[in-house]
Amino acid sequence: MEGVEGAATVVLVHGFPDTSQLWDGVVRRLGERFRVVRYDVRGAGRSGEPGGAEGYALERLVEDLATVVRQVGGPVHLVGHDWGSVQGWAAVVERPELFLSFTSISGPDLGHLADWVRRNRLRPLKVLNVLRRSWYVAGFKVPGVAEVVWSVPAIRERLGAGRRELVNGLGLYRANVGRGRPPKAVRVRVHQVELAKDPFVVRQHLEAAEPWVDDLTRSTLHAGHWAPRTHPEQVARHIEDAIDGRRRKRLVVITGAGSGIGRATARKFAEQGAEVVVVDVDAASAREVAAEVGGHAYRLDVADGQAVERVAAEIGARHGVPDVVVANAGIGVVGSFLRTSEEDWRRVVDVNLWGVVHTFRAFASHMVDRAEGGHLVVTSSAAGYLPNAAMPAYSTTKAAVLMLAQCLDAELREHGVRVTAICPGIVRTNIAHSFTFSGATAAEQDERRRRAAGTARRRGFGPERVAAEVLDAVDRGRVVVPVTAEAKAVHLLNRLAPGLVRRLGRLWRA
Repeated sequence: MEGVEGAATVVLVHGFPDTSQLWDGVVRRLGERFRVVRYDVRGAGRSGEPGGAEGYALERLVEDLATVVRQVGGPVHLVGHDWGSVQGWAAVVERPELFLSFTSISGPDLGHLADWVRRNRLRPLKVLNVLRRSWYVAGFKVPGVAEVVWSVPAIRERLGAGRRELVNGLGLYRANVGRGRPPKAVRVRVHQVELAKDPFVVRQHLEAAEPWVDDLTRSTLHAGHWAPRTHPEQVARHIEDAIDGRRRKRLVVITGAGSGIGRATARKFAEQGAEVVVVDVDAASAREVAAEVGGHAYRLDVADGQAVERVAAEIGARHGVPDVVVANAGIGVVGSFLRTSEEDWRRVVDVNLWGVVHTFRAFASHMVDRAEGGHLVVTSSAAGYLPNAAMPAYSTTKAAVLMLAQCLDAELREHGVRVTAICPGIVRTNIAHSFTFSGATAAEQDERRRRAAGTARRRGFGPERVAAEVLDAVDRGRVVVPVTAEAKAVHLLNRLAPGLVRRLGRLWRA
């Protein structure tokens, strides 16, 4: 036994072809809060070998587990990985009084899985896609075949296992697979950790349990099959959440959320039950929106990279790693290239491009390290793919973040982090009141801002409709999302007739 004497007890059960050493990293974290018990299952590590394959039948494995639990003074919280999870399912069915909760990692109940196959027998391709994940089982069932394979040192090294565990573990398959175990109801609270990169166990394996478990929750970890070894900190955190019964809200950070599209997006996420962090250069507006959505307010100028790092660190310390980051802060500069000053160029680039870079740099690495996925969203614009003579500085920055989003999606998708560029056309917001019209006098600035705001009002496309597209893009994992009729039309024309788009852009002048 390890960890805190007198604390709640967690029993960890390893699978094939591992030993209890699989849990070394997980125990280091769990041991800070719990009394942790782990043992080598039959035929592995320091445990003895039963005579013949029947010695590995689930009934005997369950009795071993029950004996351990009684010795440590159950009931306990049970965690199983791979075949440790398979026997965990059998244990919570046969000995429910011994367990407070069960965390299942990459190992379904054999009876539930057989029932799922029966229920989907009229969808053979779906069933085949699941069963093909276990192609190796056929070889394991044939005497002598796998034993020869396990004699190759390179293969054992790749699996990180000893020959004894590999050979003895074949009994798990030979004694239990294909025995026609009936599905049974589970009354113990169950949490499944879905390993998104597991080549052997996929979502359908986990869904097989849904009709049979009264209290079932699920979380996702972007790791491979041996996550307890490769991602011990993250696995331990999921186990802690499961034991505590925590169902964490989605944490959403939105820059430029004091008004317009950012404000509407904050409202939409809050309506969906998210915890929202409102970030804006206008502190009063940020506090107002945060109070409205029950969130948290931070003042931030996204053009200041050091300030972004400080605020991101504070958000992480107080609220955790965000699930969604919306880089929405932006400004507008209108005017031909020849009339746009260097100062105007630097200002729009600092906010619209560097602000997005600063924001994503501050949060993306933490999302990747957490290994639970996430989503980055940037507010680009239809102007980002409509060459025009009216606003080259603004359009250049929006084209840049549109490309940045696509590059980041290509880079981060393997880590479960998706990236979306939202590209609105004309939207009824107050951004026109803050436009800079290059080369205009103060009086001309006011008049042109008034006219631009009037155009947006007459367009009648509200920011709440853009916000709805943001939530849909996050849910569906879309990368480039044109919003408004004109944005969609130009996006389509760029594919069909890019020359026509360029000619139209020459007509749009400041």
